[in-house]
Amino acid sequence: MLIISTSDIHSPRYLTEFFLALRELGNIKADLALLAGDLVERGEYLHFTPVYNALKNRVKQIVSIFGNEDFIENRKFYRENYSDIIWLEDEKVEIKIENRKLIIIGSEGVLEKPTLWQTSNGITEDLYMKRLEKITEMSCNSKADIKILLTHYASTFETVFGERKSVYPHLGYRVLEELSTKGKDCLPNIAIHGHAHYAKRTLSVVKSVRVYNVALPANKRIITIHTL
Repeated sequence: MLIISTSDIHSPRYLTEFFLALRELGNIKADLALLAGDLVERGEYLHFTPVYNALKNRVKQIVSIFGNEDFIENRKFYRENYSDIIWLEDEKVEIKIENRKLIIIGSEGVLEKPTLWQTSNGITEDLYMKRLEKITEMSCNSKADIKILLTHYASTFETVFGERKSVYPHLGYRVLEELSTKGKDCLPNIAIHGHAHYAKRTLSVVKSVRVYNVALPANKRIITIHTL
């Protein structure tokens, strides 16, 4: 099974880099594409169209979550105009590929501390703690051959190394470490996130979970994930 994954295209900002990265994949056809948010720049949702057109014939199925740049008021547009994509907001989906059951848990994710802008716009730590509870509930009550946690914000700080330590709280939360305290069955097999553009370590293993920071600015390529 072949999965490709990317995020933080911020179209049109990194659209050229996205096309170049897609070309480097050659003629491979992936079973699944997982998009980890910040698809467009500052809510300019129409700029997702070239990304969608480039991907739709390269993969059998696309699953995506939203990032902080994919503004809440525009998310209905994505669902209505790219309806063959599975869009997840604090939701999970079960799909079958090659007779294997995959569960994908999708969420914008959790921050340790809201940004100043978020705080001034009514986004509090309580919102993130409720989201963490939802992620935990979905993950602990899901059984599959492969369980994937797909978030925009980092689900561990291991894959944001290279960013300034002072901004870590605004990049993510130790979700995987938290899930591990609930028992092994609560952990996913794979965790995918974006958001950390300047990370130097984009792959790690945390509590037996393979973690990928797929942010395009950090990797300069689209991440390929082969599963057995």
